[in-house]
Amino acid sequence: MLITTDGIVIRERSVGENDKFLDVFTSDLGVIEISTKGVKKITGKNSSCAQLFAYSKFCLLKKGDRYILNSSEPIKSFYELRLELEKLALASYFAEIIRFSVVSEEPSHSVLRLFLNTLHYLSESTRSCEFLKSVFELRFLSEIGLMPDLIGCKSCSCYENEKMFFIIKDGILFCCDCMTGELDTAVEISKTVLHAMRYIALSDFNKLFNFKISVKTQKELNAVTEKYILCQLNRSFKTLEFYKSL
Repeated sequence: MLITTDGIVIRERSVGENDKFLDVFTSDLGVIEISTKGVKKITGKNSSCAQLFAYSKFCLLKKGDRYILNSSEPIKSFYELRLELEKLALASYFAEIIRFSVVSEEPSHSVLRLFLNTLHYLSESTRSCEFLKSVFELRFLSEIGLMPDLIGCKSCSCYENEKMFFIIKDGILFCCDCMTGELDTAVEISKTVLHAMRYIALSDFNKLFNFKISVKTQKELNAVTEKYILCQLNRSFKTLEFYKSL
């Protein structure tokens, strides 16, 4: 049975001299493994589509649970990501999150759209790496059903106070008047960080990347979104450790 789908390569593994296994993130099939033949040859007809972060239209032959590449047509290569180590490391971190979290054989249209748009801004250098990291981490969780409750204080429904505390493990807010205990799992956040988190989690996708924050606020936001995603996914990521070491 032949299947056609759009997808982006998020991992590649060599097999022998000329072949590869590709992990491809697709909109309608989630993350799938595709067996490819002859793509390591310079003259291979599918070589350009079998590169890391290449976004393409794939025609696949499905045999049982296996997908075999029949043909492909490139859409966008994101080649610029492979020219700067910081960008490549950050994109690889996003890809590792997706491989861990996205279920195979289930549609993931919104997450793929988020990933592609984030890579676009990253490759074009029109947004900083720190900005894109925070946006991706929080919006990704929101899209897979782990959106934090940022509307107001969990106890008194206060929209904002002089001090607001974000409970990392529960994804909820408490104002300074209601916050008792659990200080070891709480992060005090400023009004500007709270506004940024609300914007990322709740804004229309077409406006998602259209906001600006100060360097200080970005640093605070980055720390909160990173803690939140690591806690909610309950694991660490080697690609994140590498990105932070640069």
